This record gives sequence, structure tokens and C-alpha cells, in this order.
Amino acid sequence: MVIDGYNLIYAMPELARLVERDLEHARDRLITYLASYAATRSVRVTVVFDGRGGQASAGRPKVGGVEVVYSRSPQDADQRIKAMIAEEKNPKSCTVVTSDRSIINHVRDFKAKTISSSTFARTLSGGSVNRVPSSVTRSTDKPEMKPGDMADWLDYFRRRPET
Repeated sequence: MVIDGYNLIYAMPELARLVERDLEHARDRLITYLASYAATRSVRVTVVFDGRGGQASAGRPKVGGVEVVYSRSPQDADQRIKAMIAEEKNPKSCTVVTSDRSIINHVRDFKAKTISSSTFARTLSGGSVNRVPSSVTRSTDKPEMKPGDMADWLDYFRRRPET
């Protein structure tokens, strides 16, 4: 699964609002949500962000099991996603999450599947996003932290009304 990172961030109101204050934190939150999604569904997830504004990487670092790719100038994230699908040995097995019409048209030429960012955002929201971390509901003596729990806890305490 290949994710158009900023496209998905702006499809999630919570993250879209966060971008105005802290872009890096919005990216980190998205990666946390994607890591939780990948872990519960046993799928490989790659998220692609524009890297033209500074941070770019030649390799593909993994964060919580999610491959994070920053495009490198002169290529933007859209072009990088298109190239990734074109280079894929079996593009029919790929799913691309984006609402960008040019990416959708390109990857469909390779018979890859697409999911709109708003549809996938609803899928993420129905999962671990905006819920109390799962370690709370476990019936073990010593709860185990899972990928995404820390971010979920921080979000939970930020949203809690002060008493």
C-alpha cells in the first residue's frame, strides 16, 4: 500500500488542523496511525511526502513498520508515487491511497487499485484513531504498549477537560 502522505493528512480534520501548528507532529501522528493499521492488517505500508522543503532521504527509513519516503528535488511526492508504481514488478497487487486525479489516472494505467484519501481516513478513524489505547482494555497484570499507544495517550489527555 502506497500512501500520498500530505493528501491523507488533509483528509483527516484532526491532522489538517495540526499542520498549521506543527507539520512534523502531523506527519508523526499519521505515521503512528498507519503503523497501527499495518500491524492489525499485516500489510506493507509506504507513505510518501514531499521532501523539497528540506527533509529528504535517499533510503527508506522504517518507522513503526511503515516505510517513510521523502521525494527528492526535482521530483515531488506525486511523481515519486507514480514512479514507484511504474517500477513495481506486480503493480496489480498495489493499492494507492490518494485523491489526486493525476496519480489515480497514472496508477490505474498499471492496473493498480486506488482508495480515496477521504475513504481511507474514515477507515483509520474507525480503527485505533481517537480511541483510548488498547493497552487499557487488556486483562493482563502488566499492560503492553503497542505502536501508536503513546500518541493515543497524548491525544487523550490533550482532549480531556481540565478539572
